[in-house]
Amino acid sequence: MKPRPELLAAYQATTYYVQLPDRKVAIRIGEPTPELTPEMIAHEVGSWAFITACNPFSEELPAKENERRLDKLASELTERGLEFFPGEGIGDSGAWPCERSYLVLGLNLEEASALGREHGQYAIIFGRFNKPAQLVWCNE
Repeated sequence: MKPRPELLAAYQATTYYVQLPDRKVAIRIGEPTPELTPEMIAHEVGSWAFITACNPFSEELPAKENERRLDKLASELTERGLEFFPGEGIGDSGAWPCERSYLVLGLNLEEASALGREHGQYAIIFGRFNKPAQLVWCNE
């Protein structure tokens, strides 16, 4: 799928927040996030992914359905023994509702993309140690 320009713009005009045990970190596509470095070192990982299960294929769902989908994602992450932290994506314009998400440590790009696909997402945010956060389309 070639991303629609408005969808690409929406992802790029969003701040992705993660709540770590001792601080809240803001992630922006194309920018490095050195604030995640201590957590990555502590968990001995070189990558992370910011993933949601809410509003699959950018179709807004009722809050209860999004909660059910997030619970399923959290259960899957727990079963796989992955370390993850709660987060949310908040668009700059305020036109799209805040989307609860998770920052997952230690997934490689293929695993993260597959997880996004499994949960009906067009894209995920992916990062590596000391590199800018990147938007990754799940179907590529």
